[in-house]
Parts: sequence; C-alpha cells; structure tokens
Amino acid sequence: IRFRKKHRYIMALDPSLLAKVGFGTAALGSNTFEVVTMALDAGFRTFDTAEADWWYDQRTVGSALQAFFDDLNKSCGAPDVSLCAEENLKVDTKIPPWELVSEENIRSHARDSREELLSFCDTDVDGPYPLDVYYIHAPQCWKGWHSRCQTGHETKLSIRESWVAMEKVVALDGSARRIGLSNVRPDELLDIIDFVKSRKTADTTARMPDVLQAYADPLSSNSRLREICALHGIEFVSYSTLGTQHRMRGGGNPVLTHEVLGEIATRYERSIAEVVLSWAVQNDMRVIPRSGRKDHIQELGRLLRDGTAVGFLGEEDVATINKLDR
Repeated sequence: IRFRKKHRYIMALDPSLLAKVGFGTAALGSNTFEVVTMALDAGFRTFDTAEADWWYDQRTVGSALQAFFDDLNKSCGAPDVSLCAEENLKVDTKIPPWELVSEENIRSHARDSREELLSFCDTDVDGPYPLDVYYIHAPQCWKGWHSRCQTGHETKLSIRESWVAMEKVVALDGSARRIGLSNVRPDELLDIIDFVKSRKTADTTARMPDVLQAYADPLSSNSRLREICALHGIEFVSYSTLGTQHRMRGGGNPVLTHEVLGEIATRYERSIAEVVLSWAVQNDMRVIPRSGRKDHIQELGRLLRDGTAVGFLGEEDVATINKLDR
C-alpha cells in the first residue's frame, strides 16, 4: 500500500518492523514538529514521548502527528480510518514521578495525554484511540533531576500504590492498551511482579507490567533487567541504545567510536549506529533512537524500509558485541 503526500510516496511498512523500531522525541526543543514530521516521512509510525515538559514537548508531538495524518487523508481524497489502525500508529508516553500523588491524578494524566496525542484518531464507531503504552517514568524523584523534585512535589504514592492506579488506566479507562515501568531497579521490578501475582486471583484488574523501558547499549546492556523481562514475558524497550547516556554523564560517547563496533560496521558496509541497533533487536529489544538531523533520520528509517537492515548480524558478531558489556 502506498500513500501519496506532496508528490512523495509513504510506504505502509511491515508491522513486525514497526513493532521493533520506534522514534524517540526527547530533547528536540523547538524543532519537535519538524523532526517528528521528518521521522514520519522516513517511515516511522511508533513514537515515544513523555509528559516531563522540560525534556519533551508532548503537545507538539501530537500536533505533528495530526498534521501529517490529516495531510495523508487529504491525499487519499477521503478519510481513511486504517491510517489510525493499531498496526499503523503507536504512541507511548510517561507520567513523571512528581505526579504520582493519587490514583485519580495518575488516571487523569493518562486520559489527558491520550487526548493531547491521539484524539485526531478517535471515531464514533471505535471511540477513543488509546496510547500503546503508558509508563511510570520513574518510581520516585532523585536529587538534581528536576526542580519539582525538591519543592514539595515529591512522589506521594509508593510504587505499589502507583501501579494499582496504572492497572486501572487499562482495565477501567481504556486510555492505553498496555502499561509499563521505566528507570526501575531489578529489585523494584521483581517487587511489582510479586505484588501482581499475589493479587491475581482476587483482583481482576491486577496486571503484570507489559513493557519495561531502560537504557541499554553494547557497553552497558542492563543484563539483569533484561533477564527478568525475558523470564516474565515483559517487553524490553531500550533507550539511549547508541550510547548517549555516557555523554550525559559527563564523558564522551564510547559506543559510536568503539573499535570493535567499527570493525564490524566496516565488514558489513553499515554504520556503527545500524550495527548497534541491529544488535539490540537481535537481543529481543525494541529500540527508540532519535536524531534531529534529516540524514540521520533517513538512515534510521532504512531499518524500517529495508528488511535486511535489522537482524543482519551473524551469531558470532552478536556474541562478540555481547562481550563488550562492562
């Protein structure tokens, strides 16, 4: 299927690829609308954002999505509800820790985020179009993350209390298809798993985490969290897969300059970024890379357009990269 847009064709891509490769929208600032539009043009249909407005611009992500899909509908000559089908558009967002103050506040934020991001997909027949995943961005504030973590807006609910509210976002409100955790320790994830299991028979809303989002790259792969996810059927979504967490901690980015990764990239005639993202996908991670540069976005889009662009690494090369974990 091809949709025409301003004399270009946008491919309706393989849903299995869309499910593995999304686009992150952190730190895009005033360029958010333009960058999200470029990502859509490149083929991305899965987007990750957050309510934390010092680092994300969720409202503008929603505006860019609506403008793009409105334009596609005009090009089709009539509204096409299939453009908003689950396999064609998935959006995830997160509630920040300082908003974990009550059950109703969590549920209200989920409803508002769904409205802000996806109300243009609502129909009279199917009703509100849900978020794909609604995450707890972090279970508690930590010093230096944001001023609201030190001004009386600290988390009021425990992680267990917050999770009960998250379950109702899906079971009672339908604001999201799935719920997840982000930036948790292995012991916190295991505690939630045990908590849900203990309530399963008595509480019909009890729900295991569907998704866990955490940083992971070849040099710091978060192996323990990934092991727990694999054991319990939880999808693992990797952010900062290309090594940006290292730079944010005050150093350079050792991933994109790593000699072993460079040698593998040269052998396959790929970029290091393609090698790293393929490594992640072959290790059962979903990835959400981001970039503000058109050429980089188009290169990332190749992962969606070219079925050989993911999963191209041989088993020996995957094993070699796995050994780089510090």
